Amino acid sequence: MPKSCADCQTILRSVEQVFSDGLNNKPDADPFSPVATGRFTNGLQSWEKAATQGTCTLCKIMYFCPRSETHQFESLGGQVGTSTWGPRAANSLRHWLDGCIESHDECQGLPDSSLPMRLIEVMPPGTDYRAAVTVDNINALSIDAMSHVKLLSTADQPGDVKYLTLSHCWGESVPIKLLNKLKSIYAKQIPIEDLLQPEAKVFREAMWVTRCLGYRYLWIDALCINQEDENEKAIEVARMDQIYSGATVNLSATSASCGAEGMIFTRQESLYELFPCNCKTVEMGQEKHDYLVAYVDENKLDEEPANTRAWVFQERILAPRVIHFCRNKIFRECSQEQMDELQDYSPWISIPKQASQAHINLISDEGLDGLGKEQDFYHQFRSRLEIYSRTALSFPQDRLSSVAGISKAIGRYMGLGEDEYFAGVWRNDLPKALLWKTRYSLGNKNWDPENAGYISPSWSWAGCEAPDIRQKLDTPPFEDLIEVINIWTVPEKPGGSHFGKIRDGRLTLRGRLFEIHRKRIGDGFLISVQDGNAGLKDELYFESKSLQTTRESEKRTEGTLKEVDIYWDRYTKDLERVILPLWQVDASLDSVPWDDVDPEILYFLPISQFTYQERAGTRILMVGLVLQHDDSTGRYRRIGLFEIEEPKWDGSNHELRMRLLKGSMVELTII
Repeated sequence: MPKSCADCQTILRSVEQVFSDGLNNKPDADPFSPVATGRFTNGLQSWEKAATQGTCTLCKIMYFCPRSETHQFESLGGQVGTSTWGPRAANSLRHWLDGCIESHDECQGLPDSSLPMRLIEVMPPGTDYRAAVTVDNINALSIDAMSHVKLLSTADQPGDVKYLTLSHCWGESVPIKLLNKLKSIYAKQIPIEDLLQPEAKVFREAMWVTRCLGYRYLWIDALCINQEDENEKAIEVARMDQIYSGATVNLSATSASCGAEGMIFTRQESLYELFPCNCKTVEMGQEKHDYLVAYVDENKLDEEPANTRAWVFQERILAPRVIHFCRNKIFRECSQEQMDELQDYSPWISIPKQASQAHINLISDEGLDGLGKEQDFYHQFRSRLEIYSRTALSFPQDRLSSVAGISKAIGRYMGLGEDEYFAGVWRNDLPKALLWKTRYSLGNKNWDPENAGYISPSWSWAGCEAPDIRQKLDTPPFEDLIEVINIWTVPEKPGGSHFGKIRDGRLTLRGRLFEIHRKRIGDGFLISVQDGNAGLKDELYFESKSLQTTRESEKRTEGTLKEVDIYWDRYTKDLERVILPLWQVDASLDSVPWDDVDPEILYFLPISQFTYQERAGTRILMVGLVLQHDDSTGRYRRIGLFEIEEPKWDGSNHELRMRLLKGSMVELTII
């Protein structure tokens, strides 16, 4: 055993003793129980201190990212270079790609995908582009060394051509893009002076990576779609599901906010550190040699610049595989796993693989038949929309277009056409798809008709500007309280696709509609529920909900009252509305604060209720829409969501919920 300091000797003995004692005394004990882990982590603190000081042989054994190429440290046969790209990275990714293609049934992409209109040929004909990458030849594959790159029409190409795609942030502008005057020029060769522009760095490096991975063709939106041909743009944008799902892998310039930043970086931090740890297995009594990874970068892929963009989010989901080029390391992702390059540097490292949270599993051994499978797809679609809602768009009117590819991909697998899809909602997913709500912020007020035009009907999540939309996911048993009669949308252009932009949409249904009369009193409102029947006339009182949340979420709320609690007035009169009981109704508005709601009469429309179990017993949650009435058209517009949960301590919620269930059924249209 190497020479070690007293701290390391102590912690090594402690680790062995803690787990040995705990498991010997209680054979069935969980080694990761709070008691065991507490004793372990408390002892680890002093060891960690010694490690940072480098006071012993153990503490000095680490993977280290040097500041210069001349001071590289090796340990356990591994070496980390200063650049995130090199022969080791290229060959490791080749090995991963081959393994995924051969053994991951879930990662094979959409069947019958057709080629995009154009591809970039990054390797000249006759070049051995499958040769292994070495220190000697990697730079010879760069654009500087081999500048022959051209656009290729795929009209005469076989349908099984293998190609890669690129996801990137455009930034304020893209310096090199396909225009009418450049089509014939780029078909012969893209001029090297165009590729060497500083802002085109991400394109150059993507071409270099494509060559290193052993592929000949690359698709880049700015270069493969004529940016001056609106008809061509519409056609290719409508085929994004096939373009990205048909690629072998998507290269993502994940950490770059513009093209000038590129996708290959110089590491600025140590990648990780390793410490030998000798311990004995309890069952066999044999000594085992293993290593403790003392430091690993936190996975913050979803916070990287490219992954905060709506279009890139769609590309990430559609691609069967993604390679994320981040500032300090490379991540690889497919439908089955998400992992970084950590274990590529030593055979002794084994890092648990994480399941990718971005991909929708579009292929299953269970096939595509059955209601359960269909509902699973809808569930996954809604859960991904939650992530999508937190991404950014330069143009709000692209809200539906930027998820059209995902929607079409699901439709193709499920055998559903665009006649089943309406403004981001599937017909067979109603009414669950109506039960979304915003969280924290009300948006930036940029989506008014003058700025954005028509985006979607009010019942669709797509028309809500708020940057964090939560979907009510499946919680069986689920009871529908409405009957959908008709739903339709009108594409923006005659003959256009329902998966893209629309100019109108309506939802007609039958349900129990209740008038909510509001009368301002001081800082709140008196509320009365009227259902046309001679029943209860108890009033309710609006009170601002106290958000016990993080400072960031409070900041995002920006002092606006978007969420309120409604209390039975009978419980507040005697207390002068100072001490309030638990809320009866939680009402959250979509896009405007309560103070800006003009009508004195709103409407509650119960949509669904579901039952779930807690330790205290069975609970019931009723969820419905808050509506406004348009007197000129006789139709309604969604402005929020309400929730009633029972039981409550006084039984009042049962009384209110039952009242909302006993109303008369009426037919109404929501726009």
